Amino acid sequence: MLENTKNKIEDIKRRLYDREDTTTNRRKEDVLHPESFKVASLWQDDSKLEDDSNKMKKLPTSIFKKFFIGSAIFFICALGFAFYMFYSGGSSVSNDKIDIIALGNAFTQGGTELPIQIEIVNNNNADLELADLFVSYPSGADDNSNIVRLPRDSIGTIKKGQSVTRNVKVTLFGAEKSTRDVTISLEYHPQGSNAIFTKEKQYTVTISSAPLSLLIDAPSQATSNQEFSLKITPTLNTSLPQGSTILQVVYPNNFIFDSATPSPSIGNSVWDLSSLTMTNSVPIEIKGRLVGQDGDQQVFHVYAGAPSSTDQSAVNVVYNSLLQTVTITKPFLETHILVNNQDLSSYTASGGETVHAQISWTNNLSTQITDAQIIVNLSGNAFDKTAVDPVEGFYDSSKSQIIWDKNSVADLSSLEPGSRGVVDFTFKPISLVGLSNPVTAPQIELDVSIKGSQPSLGSTFSDVNNFDKKIIKILSDFQITSSAVYSSGSLPPKSETETVYNVTWTLSNSANSITGAVAKSSLPVYVNWVGPAAGNSENISYNDATRGVTWNIGSVDPNTGFNSNREVSFLISFTPSLLQVGSVPQLMSDVFLSGQDSFADAQIKSSHGPITTLINNDPNFKSGQERVIN
Repeated sequence: MLENTKNKIEDIKRRLYDREDTTTNRRKEDVLHPESFKVASLWQDDSKLEDDSNKMKKLPTSIFKKFFIGSAIFFICALGFAFYMFYSGGSSVSNDKIDIIALGNAFTQGGTELPIQIEIVNNNNADLELADLFVSYPSGADDNSNIVRLPRDSIGTIKKGQSVTRNVKVTLFGAEKSTRDVTISLEYHPQGSNAIFTKEKQYTVTISSAPLSLLIDAPSQATSNQEFSLKITPTLNTSLPQGSTILQVVYPNNFIFDSATPSPSIGNSVWDLSSLTMTNSVPIEIKGRLVGQDGDQQVFHVYAGAPSSTDQSAVNVVYNSLLQTVTITKPFLETHILVNNQDLSSYTASGGETVHAQISWTNNLSTQITDAQIIVNLSGNAFDKTAVDPVEGFYDSSKSQIIWDKNSVADLSSLEPGSRGVVDFTFKPISLVGLSNPVTAPQIELDVSIKGSQPSLGSTFSDVNNFDKKIIKILSDFQITSSAVYSSGSLPPKSETETVYNVTWTLSNSANSITGAVAKSSLPVYVNWVGPAAGNSENISYNDATRGVTWNIGSVDPNTGFNSNREVSFLISFTPSLLQVGSVPQLMSDVFLSGQDSFADAQIKSSHGPITTLINNDPNFKSGQERVIN
């Protein structure tokens, strides 16, 4: 055991001094080379030896240490520069060191000149070069007004520490207690720079009173299609600028203008206020109707001010403005007029034609209505007061009105919530043909009112009313007649022999102007077109392919055929066949006439029967000459 231990120790010694590393399998090699050392011949001081020793021990400085040292030096320099600029003031320009001070009255009357003193103070340590002052303010009373810009005030150079004063005058408009902003701007170049900088200040002024006050007296609610009125009263508080002053009303889209007092000076929405003085107001009352659904809100805008130079019907500079909101509500007791079973805003009918009308009613209240009464008034230049049938109502011919109440219609004694019903009547417009005094723009107006009582507290009743109105425009009596006379050839017509006839179409038109009128007919295969008659000036044509004859009439004046004539003549030829012997052949089919009634804005159509060889209009014609002979 001891022997083995010795062998192991010897083995470790051998490997320790062996050139081959048998433990890690790594071979160690070294290169021997000579190295000389300088040895001093004399003894040296210990301090010098220590310095040399320190130099040998000193290591090179790292790059991070150098960066840190450089940053610290830069920071110290920057801090020193900042302290210098802070205490010395430097020569840079700051907007914060420019003061714009506006001095003037913070309250002014609208339309009067307001003087403002503007002081500009340069607190910088550098000059402000090429300084320009700009002043602007709104021209009118609303935020959308055009901007008035006073002429540029070229100040020039404002030296450091210097103040400059300027005086300006502005004219502001607005409603009482409203505010207007005057914008003051200073443009300048810092000393030695080409850059442009701006310093701006808002000077707010309160309008103590408007030059022109507006007051609207109008309902906040209105029933659809029921007439209501707006009363606008402009009042002058101060003198107005030179030039004309107008009042403009911008209506909502669903407003129907009926009338105004006084009448508008332009269109139906502009009034001239030149007669307005501080002691004389000009009240304006506008009547009309709003059409819409229950709950719809409609807004009326009213402007007073100076008109535009290019459009005298529009306010350019607003002195005052306001708006009025009207809410459309459902009527308590609702009525509708139906004409020939149609509910339209306007209707057309022909003269002498029976018109059937209905009045439908509905109780929209949540409470009962008692003692209801329906009244319809009939009027107009085409109303025939002798041709009225009131059905269940009573017709008062002296007042031209029909009345329905609980005595004639039992349901009207008590109308329960949501209940509805209908009453009927008929009438006839006058015939427009052959009148000794021609009628212009013939129409009939139906005005219906329904009223009743609503029990509210005990025996107290409050009336509820509703109105409806309809206009029936009477169509012009636009007719054409067709006739023929013998011209040449065989009479009576003979088989296989030509006979020529002169055909004439004649127009008649009663009350309204007609536009785009056309008359059309056609020829049978055995009749040939010859051409217009001599002296004809009308636009008559023939289409050989369709065998159609067309008269392009165009416009037709009222009372044509009574005060003046309008007709066209043309020639046709007829060569009968043997099979037509003994018959009365047709020379031309029906004539169809059409045109647009300008007043009623409706299409009119009429026709006239065919022309045959029975030409009774010819004074030389004798009975029996209408039949074809052999």
